[in-house]
Amino acid sequence: MNITCPHCKTRLNIPDHKIPRDKDSSFKCPKCQEKVRVLVSQLNLSVPGPQKNEVVKKESLGGDQGREQALVCMDDSPARDKLVAAVEGLWFHVEATGFTSVALKKMAYHSYPLVLLSESFDQDKGFKAMATHMNDLDMSLRRRICLVLFSDRLPTGDPMSALHSSVNYIVGSDSLDHVEVILTTALTEHQTFYTVYNESMRATGKA
Repeated sequence: MNITCPHCKTRLNIPDHKIPRDKDSSFKCPKCQEKVRVLVSQLNLSVPGPQKNEVVKKESLGGDQGREQALVCMDDSPARDKLVAAVEGLWFHVEATGFTSVALKKMAYHSYPLVLLSESFDQDKGFKAMATHMNDLDMSLRRRICLVLFSDRLPTGDPMSALHSSVNYIVGSDSLDHVEVILTTALTEHQTFYTVYNESMRATGKA
């Protein structure tokens, strides 16, 4: 379900299965931390059985066997377990590693539309190596990857911090409880941006 925060106007895409369909509910906006209310009257109660978004995901990805792959680069920890569970909840097959050499080898042989990278990856040694690798990729390949930085010091969803860190989106460590919603928003914004970009390139004869 698409919802716009009434306070900061951030557009959010909430997985349908996270929203109670029999009562009004609310959640904190991952960007401004203000309360966003979801009313029963806003929901489409006529969709029986599996939630509509889940059906779309399964059909578009070819069912469980067709899940897209995601890579989580983070040292083993409860936070990593939580992130892996959240990404799996978005219908990805997740591979996680705490070692830079393993991550780089995986990226050499696999295409990951979603990569989540911790600032403290591989005992603070891996972030720079992974960032350099991403920056060295051909742009036609780099544009297909939504690179999300997991940070203990940067705020969730801050576009300037993301730009300076050469990533597509930032998730602050204090936003773990809402990480599935945040990642859904990050993926939606990434796809929307490059859809517009590609259409503009085609219109000018550059693609």
